[in-house]
Amino acid sequence: MDDGGRRHCWECQRRCLVCDSTRPVCKRCSTSGVDCPGYGNVRPARLRWLPPGRVSSRRRKRNACDSLGDSSHYRITVPLVQFGHEANALTQAVDYFNACIYQDLVPVRELGPNPNIYRLSATHLQRGVYFPDHLRFSLICITLTHRINRTRGDQGSRDLVERFCHFWGILIRSLSQDIEIQQRCTGDLVIAGIVTLLLCDIQQGSFPRWRVHVEGLQKLIRLRGGLRALCGAHGLQSLLHSFVFTAVIGNTTCPASNLVMANEHLAELDFILETYGRRVIPFQTIPPLLFGEIVRINHLRMRAAQAGEGLSELLSHEAYAILARILNFSPDLWADSRSTSREEWRLLASIHQAATVLYCIGSMESQSLLPLNSPLRACRSTQAQLLLRLLNEALSSAQTKLFVLWPLVVLGMAAVDGDAAMREFVVKRLQEISRYAGTCAPLAARETLERFWASGEKRWDACFDTPHVFTTQIAVDLSGLALVS
Repeated sequence: MDDGGRRHCWECQRRCLVCDSTRPVCKRCSTSGVDCPGYGNVRPARLRWLPPGRVSSRRRKRNACDSLGDSSHYRITVPLVQFGHEANALTQAVDYFNACIYQDLVPVRELGPNPNIYRLSATHLQRGVYFPDHLRFSLICITLTHRINRTRGDQGSRDLVERFCHFWGILIRSLSQDIEIQQRCTGDLVIAGIVTLLLCDIQQGSFPRWRVHVEGLQKLIRLRGGLRALCGAHGLQSLLHSFVFTAVIGNTTCPASNLVMANEHLAELDFILETYGRRVIPFQTIPPLLFGEIVRINHLRMRAAQAGEGLSELLSHEAYAILARILNFSPDLWADSRSTSREEWRLLASIHQAATVLYCIGSMESQSLLPLNSPLRACRSTQAQLLLRLLNEALSSAQTKLFVLWPLVVLGMAAVDGDAAMREFVVKRLQEISRYAGTCAPLAARETLERFWASGEKRWDACFDTPHVFTTQIAVDLSGLALVS
C-alpha cells in the first residue's frame, strides 16, 4: 500500500493501520512489540491474513495499554457487513474493553454482586446494530480516550486522537439529528446518548461542555415528568443514577452561585436514596447517608449565595447540624451491613466521611456560614491527615483505587493549609489515577489545584471558581435499554 509516495510495511497493511514508513523497520511495529516484516514486494509467508468479514486481536506487549493482552477468549468475531466500514473499529473497541477496561473492573466485583460489570459479547455487538450512531460509536470514543490516556506520550497517540475525532464527529451529528426530530428528542435513546456524551466529555476533561449536557438533561427530565416518572422507564435506571451522581458530585466543585439541579436533588432526595441507596454501581460507592448530606450541603451553599444578611444565622444553624450528622456517621456500622469485603467497605466509608467533613467545613466557611475559628480549623487538620492516610491505603488496592478521585481532590483543597508532602502526594496520585482509569479528569483536577495553591487564596469557591466535575466513571450500562423509544 502506498500513501503519497510512502510504502506501508506488511504488518501495518495487515492490521489496516497507518504506517510511519520508517526504515528499516517502522516505529509503529516497534512500539507495539511486533517484529516488523519490512517493505518488500512479496508478502512474508509468516503473516496470517484474515478472510474478509472477520477481525481478531493480536498478542502484544502487556505493558502497553493499547494492547489486548494475551487472552484469546476476549476476542469478538462478527459479520462485518452489518456494521459497514466502521466494523473494524467497533470490534477493536469491544476487544479493548474486554481485555483492558473490564479486567480493571473485575476486582470491584469482589466488593459484592454487581450486574453492571460484564464482558461484552458478540450478542452485545450484534444488538448494537439497532442503536443509533451516538450510542453505537460511544464505545469507540470511550475506548480510544482510555487508550490515549494509558499511552500518553507514546508513539501512535496522534493516530488515536485522529481516530477519536472522526468518531466523535459521527456521534455528535447523530445525537444532534435525533434531538431535532420531534418524535425522538425526549426519548430514552436520546437521554442515554446525552448521559453517555456527558461521561465522554468528563473523561476527556472537556469541562466547559459538561454543564451544557446536564442542563439539557434537566430540561428533558422535566418534560418527561421528573426523576420519579423516568425511573419506571425500562433500562434507564442505571443511566439516571449515573447522571444524578455526576450532577451532585459536580456541584461540589462548582461556584455556589452556579449550581445545577440543586433544588431537584433535595426535593427528590428521599426517592433517590430509596431507589439507589443499596445498589453498587461502578465508581459510585459513597454511603447513602453521606451522599444525602452532600446534596444538603450543595443546596445550602446555593441558598447562602442567594440569601441576604438576615438569613445567615438560620443557615449557619443548618450548617452545624449537617456537620454534626456527618461526624456521627459510623463507617463500622455501615460496613457491617455489607455482606462481603467489610474491610474494604469500611475503608471507603471512612474516606468519604473524612472528605465530606472537609467539604462541609471548607464550603461553609467560604459562604461565612461556619467561622474560621480554632476548633473547626483543628477538625479540618485532623480530617485531612486522616484522609491522607486512608487514601494512601485505598490507592494501593485494585478494589478501591477507582472510587477515590473526589476525596483526593477534596484533600487537595485542604492541602492549601498543608505541607509540601501532602501536595506532592495529591499531584502524584492524580497522575496515577489518570493513567490507570484512562481519563483526563484527574489531570484537570491537578491543574486546578496547582493554580489555587499558587494564588494565595484559601476559600473553597476561590479554588472552584468555574464549574468542574471530577469522577472516574467512563461508561454506562445500556444492556437494558429498549431499542425503540
